[in-house]
Amino acid sequence: METFTKNWCLLVILGFLLSVKGQVPMDELTDLQDKALNLVMEDFHTKEYVRYRFQVLSILEAMEEKYSAGIFVRLHYTKKQTNCPKSQWKGKDCKSLNNGKVFNCFACYKFAYGNHEVLSKLNDCVNERFVNEGRQRKRLTECRTVEKRKEIGLGLPGSFSFLQSSHS
Repeated sequence: METFTKNWCLLVILGFLLSVKGQVPMDELTDLQDKALNLVMEDFHTKEYVRYRFQVLSILEAMEEKYSAGIFVRLHYTKKQTNCPKSQWKGKDCKSLNNGKVFNCFACYKFAYGNHEVLSKLNDCVNERFVNEGRQRKRLTECRTVEKRKEIGLGLPGSFSFLQSSHS
């Protein structure tokens, strides 16, 4: 019985470590990732069907890649409903509701170099219950369109730095 208890505890600890491993701390987001997150949150809180403020629960994925036409950012995160009205979406003193709605969000942005103007974007936030394999595939396909927007040639990561060095 003691071996069973030890093995069960090890499995629980391993499961916890694997679930935490995939999360990105908010303070580790780059400036452009943070800007993309703020743009998505601002857009979400303008929707008529949203009545309460939502706050980020966890960042599941955050990536940034430089291309010849701009900087591409992809975020995958969850957010939860709070007790504050949506007009206070930037507030920090809101508490998550225990039975509040949880949304699963996927955002892809392509920013111009220099002024960081948005060249292309995808925002997809849905109730967590509606995320399935088909929706994930659709998100990735649409995200690739954002990623390749305004690219010339092969549009491979790092081609901007190569083009810059060849003109020096």
